[in-house]
Amino acid sequence: MRYNHAMPTKDPEKKKEIAKRHYEKHAEKIKEKTKKTKEKGRQKWRDFKATLACVQCGENHPATFDFHHVVRLPDNKKVNKLLTNNNYKSARKEIQERCIVLCANCHRKLHDAEHLQKKKKRAEALSDYQAAASSSSSSSDSSYSTQSSDSSSNQ
Repeated sequence: MRYNHAMPTKDPEKKKEIAKRHYEKHAEKIKEKTKKTKEKGRQKWRDFKATLACVQCGENHPATFDFHHVVRLPDNKKVNKLLTNNNYKSARKEIQERCIVLCANCHRKLHDAEHLQKKKKRAEALSDYQAAASSSSSSSDSSYSTQSSDSSSNQ
């Protein structure tokens, strides 16, 4: 029996056609393999989450976990997006390198504390600005009043 091993083509349209024919011929096998691969990844993810616990309170139920990026950077990857794309390996790496594990309650409390801290800093900055502005305007007012009294005495 002779096999027809055609040379790989560089034409993108022809590649699409070849891939389409291959899929049509082997659709059931491909679907089954994809299904098994996804389930294997999901099971690995469940096993990984079973080893985690909240760093604040110790809650260890996997359904409660949130992954908080310790340092906010533009290149941080959203764990839920990685999981949506079945990229479990990258999600695990992102968590281990850049995140802390918190239960949902502790995560909300952390963000509330961050929000209150930012609000306090803004209020302090505004207060400092207003104090600087009022001291600057009162010193300029006194110099203005000194000048006006000098000019009135000259008349």
